[in-house]
Amino acid sequence: MQSENPCVGDYVTISILPDGEGVIEEVLPRLNVLERPFVANITQVVVVCAATRPLPNLVLLDRVLVAAEHLGVSGVVVVNKCDLESGDIVKRLYRQAGYPVIPLSLWADGNVEPMLAALRGQTSVLAGQSGVGKSSLIKYLCPKREVLVGEVNLRKGFGRHTTRHVELIYMPEWDAYVVDTPGFSKIDLPLELSSRALSHYYREMRGLREYCKFGHDCRHQDEPECRVRQEVLAGNISAERYSSYTMLLGELKERERSQYK
Repeated sequence: MQSENPCVGDYVTISILPDGEGVIEEVLPRLNVLERPFVANITQVVVVCAATRPLPNLVLLDRVLVAAEHLGVSGVVVVNKCDLESGDIVKRLYRQAGYPVIPLSLWADGNVEPMLAALRGQTSVLAGQSGVGKSSLIKYLCPKREVLVGEVNLRKGFGRHTTRHVELIYMPEWDAYVVDTPGFSKIDLPLELSSRALSHYYREMRGLREYCKFGHDCRHQDEPECRVRQEVLAGNISAERYSSYTMLLGELKERERSQYK
C-alpha cells in the first residue's frame, strides 16, 4: 500500500465484504498531493478571494499559487463579492501575472457560468480565506446539496470557518470534481521549495534570471543589475507581487538557516 492514510482524491482498490461494506486494499500511485489541504490527484487550484469583507490577503493568495505552480497544476483566481467592491486591484495584479481571473457577484446575480466553464473536466481545489464565499459557491454550483453558509464578522472583517472538513464533490453534468476545503489564514510553503528556486514559481519572473548579472545565483533582492527588479521599476511586474515574493523569500531563507543550526 502506498500510504496508510488515504486522502481525498486518492484512487484506491477495494474489496466488498459479504455485508456490503467496502475495505480499501490499496492506494494507487498519486499524480500529485497538496499537503494543506491534504488532497491528491488535482488538476487545478482555484483560489477564491473576496473583493471586500474580508479584504483580500494577497500574500496568502500568492502562497497558494506558488504551491500550485510547484505541483505543476493550473491556477485560477476567483474574485467574489464584486457587487460590494470592484476588486479591480486583484483583477489587474493577477491578469498581469498571467492567471485567469473570474469576477463574481453571487448575491447580486448568482451567475456562475464563468466559474462552471473553468471547472469543466477538472479536479479543482477551492482554497482561500474564511468568509470569501467558498461555501456559497458550492451552494450555487450544487444546489441540491445541503451546504452550511457562514457570515463575516463585520467588526473584525474576518470570516468564520464554515466548512469543517475536506470534501470531494462530483458534478456529473460538467464532468468535474470540486474539492471544498476549510478556510485558512496561513499555508506552509512546500518543504521541497528552496529560496533559490522561488522566482521560478512566479510566472512573471520565470526565465528572467538568465538576464541578471549573477544569473542563476540571483535571488532578485539586493543584487546589482537584476532583471526582475528592473521589470518591477518599469511596471512590467507588479510591486505588490514583488513584495509578496520578498516576504516568502525571507521565510524560505530563515527556514534554510534553521536547518543548518
